[in-house]
Amino acid sequence: MQQQEKNAEILSVGELIISVIKNNIAGKEMSLPAHTDFNKLFILSEKHKITPLIAENVINSSAPDEIKAKFKKELFKSSMRYESQCREKEELTEIFVQNKIHHCFLKGQKISKFYCKPEERYMLDMDIYIESDRVYDAQVILKNRGYTLNTFGDDKDVGYIKKPFLNIELHKELKYDYDKGYDYYKGAFQRLVAEENGYTLNMTDEDFYVYILSHCAHHFETAGTGIRNILDHYYLMTHLKPKCDENELHEKLSEIGLSVFSNRLDNLANFWFGNAESSENTAEMSSYVILSGVFGNETNSYLSAVLKGDYSEKKSSYIIARLFPSAKKMSPRYPVLKKAPFLLPVFWLVRLVSAIFNKTDVSGEIKGFESVSSDNKDEFMNFMKKNGL
Repeated sequence: MQQQEKNAEILSVGELIISVIKNNIAGKEMSLPAHTDFNKLFILSEKHKITPLIAENVINSSAPDEIKAKFKKELFKSSMRYESQCREKEELTEIFVQNKIHHCFLKGQKISKFYCKPEERYMLDMDIYIESDRVYDAQVILKNRGYTLNTFGDDKDVGYIKKPFLNIELHKELKYDYDKGYDYYKGAFQRLVAEENGYTLNMTDEDFYVYILSHCAHHFETAGTGIRNILDHYYLMTHLKPKCDENELHEKLSEIGLSVFSNRLDNLANFWFGNAESSENTAEMSSYVILSGVFGNETNSYLSAVLKGDYSEKKSSYIIARLFPSAKKMSPRYPVLKKAPFLLPVFWLVRLVSAIFNKTDVSGEIKGFESVSSDNKDEFMNFMKKNGL
């Protein structure tokens, strides 16, 4: 099957998913068509991390029993993960307060509260912003609670995991230095507002709204973003934005350079989940998001990197650049390179060994690269420009 036909199938399934979620938000019952390919429905909903949001519709449909079982399993896991995370949040809050550690829970923990059923909003990581001079103390607390190091720490965050459901990222900063809004959010900790206990902190409504929007923009332009992030924006746009100071929000978006993208995202979210009409731009964005998946894809990632000058358009140069990145690109994952750049060849070897054991990932990237034409690059550049990125 040609790629164009495959994309058409994916878009059709994606549009069905969006229609189901829209009706669920409106409190309307929607029966899935008898001709629905339930296997493809499951695969795409998993790719976008929204399986729990449509699970009940599938369970009450004519789907095969094995498909219903898959959706039931994901719905159960989502509920268990949410309950575990909520309980852990309460216990960590108590411990941080006892140890006088200023902290702020970010992203999914806050966004899920706006959902009709918070437990159905998939959240892999619990992101916690910690005052910079207490990050080590917070790490010790996590280790004492049975967490193990899951990612190499860098200037922005460090990850920990505790099976089966708990993943935590401790944030020292909110943005990398190449992200939009880096300068603005570098001083975000000083703008946090304390709760009654004095140590649990929260962003202002305006800061949180722009922070989540900028996070979506980062994924949108680097590899693509999925249905879940557009749904997040819809809930924030309809529930949080009305509480924000309009002038302050406008100033923040202008300062960071996201005014155009904000308007485009509003239009797409209203088209998908509200009552707005479609337009040429929303149609383009809709296709881009559905085909991206929640974490984007290799083709978009390559196109974005070429436009930024990170990679050459020549296949040989691209492969060399991917296998032997500069110290600057390697240092976020291996911080020791900032103080000892002469160790770069050692970490190239580590990367090569990793690539050998992940041949599928490497071949997937190269395949995505080979499918890109000069017209695709021009279209991608124009698409990003139209969306203010």
